[in-house]
Amino acid sequence: MAQQMPKLVRIERRETDLHLTYEDEQELTVLYHDLRHACPCAHCSPLRNEDETSLKLRSQVESFKLHKPSINPVGHYALNFIWENGCSNGIFRFERIWDLANRRDPDHGKPYVHGAW
Repeated sequence: MAQQMPKLVRIERRETDLHLTYEDEQELTVLYHDLRHACPCAHCSPLRNEDETSLKLRSQVESFKLHKPSINPVGHYALNFIWENGCSNGIFRFERIWDLANRRDPDHGKPYVHGAW
């Protein structure tokens, strides 16, 4: 049975990661490199479909200088991370961040397909 996602109540931007606190007092982290590799935008998502392009994306992400991103809320359901370099287009639903914090595949094994949902 899948664990119910608690409400995210606090985000701390640290040097290399986000520190997340949930209403049930769980404290989790997401590395900035992992967050950037999991960008859900239409440019980055297809790059994770194939092992070779996913590794290239990971290498590119890891080559960027680490810095704390700015964070913008998107409604009451997601966050947008603004990076000094690289892609800042992704809208990260809270469920996606939860999956990353719990070291789960945020794409749930599904390839990115552009077009009608």
